[in-house]
Order: sequence, then C-alpha cells, then structure tokens
Amino acid sequence: MNRSLKYLLPLLVVVVLNYLAQIPYYFHQYYIGRHLAPSWPGTVLLLFTFLWFLAGYTRFVTSKQYGVGLLLSFLAAQVLFYGHAIIFGLINGGGAVAQLKTHSPFLFVIFLIGYINFGVAAYYLVRLLKDKSNANTVQ
Repeated sequence: MNRSLKYLLPLLVVVVLNYLAQIPYYFHQYYIGRHLAPSWPGTVLLLFTFLWFLAGYTRFVTSKQYGVGLLLSFLAAQVLFYGHAIIFGLINGGGAVAQLKTHSPFLFVIFLIGYINFGVAAYYLVRLLKDKSNANTVQ
C-alpha cells in the first residue's frame, strides 16, 4: 500500500482546499447582507470532519494504528455526502452537477471544488481499498 506523501499529496491539497472554500462560501451565502452567525452544530461538524481527515491522513502516512480505517471511513463519508447531492440532483431534474449551473462565477468555483473533492475522494477510496485487498491476498 503506497503511503508516500507524493502519492497522497493530491488528496491532501483537494481536501484542505475544500475545507478552506467553506469560509468564503459561508460569508457569501449567509453573512453578507444578513449577518447570520455560523451555527454551532455546523461549525462543530465541519471541525470534527476536518480533524477526522487529518487524523486518518497523518496516521496512514506514518503507518500508525487505525490510519487505514480512519482514512477509508473519511473518504467513504465524503463519497456518500457528495454522491447524495449528485443523486438528488438527478432525481430533481437538475442533472448530476446541478449546482454548477449557477450564474455566479464565485459559486461555480466553490461548487467545482466540491465536485473535484468528490472525484478525488472516490479515486483514493477505490484505490486504497484495492491496495488493501491486494495486500491481504495470500500469494
């Protein structure tokens, strides 16, 4: 199983970028004009999931106990979260990437980062599961 930083760098960059994108997204959607404070449950959930990723990523890269499980579970949660949005976009007639039909270039970029995050998470989830399966196969 490849645990090198070079191999996992795209995952790190995209996930961190996706979390950072939530800050301007919040200000654009909720704060400007309405001055709504972020909800505590949403903030705690966002922080929890980011710490979940960091714990899984660092433990995986350093070959520590639970690293594989933490990282795989985080990636599965990401795929399910974004997959849910894609499925409901299809069900509601908006298409698989309905959010990208926005007229705002700002929102387009934020949503595109989210969809890229989905693709990268799905890629690494499948790849790591495949590598884990191959490592457990008796030769």
